[in-house]
Amino acid sequence: MLSYRFQAVFWVQAETRGQLEGSLAQLATLLNLPERSAQEQAVIVAAVRRWLEAHPVWLLVLDNVEDVKLLHDVLPTQGRGHVLLTARAQAMGSVAQPAQVKSLTVEEAAHFLLRRAQLLAPEAPLEAAPPEQQQAARAIARELGGLPLALDQAAAYIEETTCTLTEYLTVFRKHRKAALHYEGEGIRDHAVVGVTWAASFEQVQQLSPAAVDLLRLCAFLAPEGIPEALIKDGGDLLPPALQEAARDALQWNATLAALRRFSLLDRQAETETLSLHRLVQAVVQEALPADEQRAWAERVVRLVNRAFPNSVEYATWDHCQQLLPHALMCASHIEEWHLAFPDAARLLNQAGYYLNRRARYAEALPLYQRALLIREQALGPVHPDVATSLNNLAELYRSLGKHEKMLPLLQRTLAIYEQALGPNHPDVAIALNNLGGLYENQGQYKEALPLYQRALKISEQALGPDHPDVAHRLNNLAALCHFQGQYKEALPLYQRALKIREQALGPVHPDVATSLNNLAELYREQGQYGEALPLYQRALKIREQALGPAHPDVANTLNNLAILYESLGQYEESLSLKQRALEIREQALGPVHPDVATSLNNLAVLYREQGQYGEALPLYQRALKIWEQALGPAHPNMAYSLNNLAGLYYSMNEYTNALPLMQRALAIREKALPSNHPLVEQTLENLAVILRAMRRPDEAAPLEQRAQAIRASRGEPGD
Repeated sequence: MLSYRFQAVFWVQAETRGQLEGSLAQLATLLNLPERSAQEQAVIVAAVRRWLEAHPVWLLVLDNVEDVKLLHDVLPTQGRGHVLLTARAQAMGSVAQPAQVKSLTVEEAAHFLLRRAQLLAPEAPLEAAPPEQQQAARAIARELGGLPLALDQAAAYIEETTCTLTEYLTVFRKHRKAALHYEGEGIRDHAVVGVTWAASFEQVQQLSPAAVDLLRLCAFLAPEGIPEALIKDGGDLLPPALQEAARDALQWNATLAALRRFSLLDRQAETETLSLHRLVQAVVQEALPADEQRAWAERVVRLVNRAFPNSVEYATWDHCQQLLPHALMCASHIEEWHLAFPDAARLLNQAGYYLNRRARYAEALPLYQRALLIREQALGPVHPDVATSLNNLAELYRSLGKHEKMLPLLQRTLAIYEQALGPNHPDVAIALNNLGGLYENQGQYKEALPLYQRALKISEQALGPDHPDVAHRLNNLAALCHFQGQYKEALPLYQRALKIREQALGPVHPDVATSLNNLAELYREQGQYGEALPLYQRALKIREQALGPAHPDVANTLNNLAILYESLGQYEESLSLKQRALEIREQALGPVHPDVATSLNNLAVLYREQGQYGEALPLYQRALKIWEQALGPAHPNMAYSLNNLAGLYYSMNEYTNALPLMQRALAIREKALPSNHPLVEQTLENLAVILRAMRRPDEAAPLEQRAQAIRASRGEPGD
């Protein structure tokens, strides 16, 4: 970077012709020019210009230039110095090379604020301030969006009132408009933020009513990434002037130019998006009466709702992501202004559905809950849209592992759909499928089976045999057969589901990965590792690319692939994948989710097989505690945990600790699974082994005989 040591620096106010000429007249006096006392301002200006042309190494600062045409009579034609303009206008034409002053980063802004407020020595780093001051300064920096002028104004207020940073933050949030108009002794050399923008608004109003409408509209959207298409496609939702401008490219560009002239709005041509500073939004909003604020908030909610896709599926995720910040801003308007109309509920539901699919469960929950409340109020308790909200909320609880909250929601969903749409509507199939999934999760397989079967029949008849929803029903029915050990019945269902999904959705769709993963699981459990491995690998690649590396579905495939590597004796590969799966699940789902327990259990299995009992024991114990709290003491997953912990105690020769755990695992599996299920057989054998180790062969023998009978019933040879 070049540096200069100027022999003279001149600061000139240049907002109006009068200010400019008056400041130059003062320069003539300062320079003791003969023309300083001339009657005509033009003579004085010409004299100053000649001086600038004759002398080198000076800097002329023209502050707050509004009209570049005024500069042609001032700037020297043969410059031997430097001219710096400050202006809100972004287009300087050939007069000057623009350099936009960007917002400061949070760290830069916090550092500037503390130094400007005399709370930090000029040369001291940010880290030299007390931690509580650093934290408060960063909070103010975020609140002000890193705007230098606003930070300077805030620092002046803090310095002159001797309030703390935390006190200023409270004042700003409660009295934002007054804070932005604060004029103290320390900022007399420039206009304050509120006054500066208020003047800009007045000039924009004179130039373009459409620009005013556009600015007000953008003030109620998220400040960054506002799609131009969102506004251009607004149609009758836009005010008349803006509606007309949005229809014509020439008028649209002129509207944007009017706002960009005063740096109120920025345009990113490459992405066709708009942005504005959050403080501009705040000032624009607060300049409106409350009834107009509410009207603009409602207009924006309807606008974003119209743009949000009906089908929130993989193919529309990019569009959903682009609109998500604006949908979340609308969610805050809906809450603040108590907007309770169907379009508001639909937007909340669609945004919540997208967040749920992207595993952002905590963000989806309040959107679903408010959507349900609005729909019940606006549409009545038995409207199909109410059922949709009930269903979506129930499925979110499934993702959160809160199965106990699902049953009344799904039962009510099914009743509404059947009554409002008839017994053979596709939405009824969705409700049946999800209710069946809950029963399956609870180990109530007999209750789940007829629901899955009825859902499949409805979907096939209503949508055709090759619809993706049919594949979803097939997959769930196959999984139920799979879990019950009915591998021959599960295989063709999985295969048909995979074929439908590949043809209907394409080879890299997340639902294809689900089918690949499940089919691989079936092969792995039957010892067909060669068939399972490429399916797992393909599923993992699809999920990482489509969902991102930290999605719970990625963890699911990592976990399953790790178990396969473990079966192949590739323990290092297995350990790495299991640890990554556990990390993803803990971060995405929280430390007490049932899937976290699954990862803990599987990681403990690996440690046990390698003789690392000390590492395995706390993992098994934590998994057991999570499952018991989340699923209840009699859930089938409890049997996995009990069986494995008992096996570890057996390996440690602690038979008295192992025995009651294995007995409890057997009781759960005998109640939840068919009598000839492989897991019942396995648990009988494990219990017999423990009893023999305790020298109780008379109790072990009948268990071994039962296990042999189960194998024989499946056509497998005995011992």
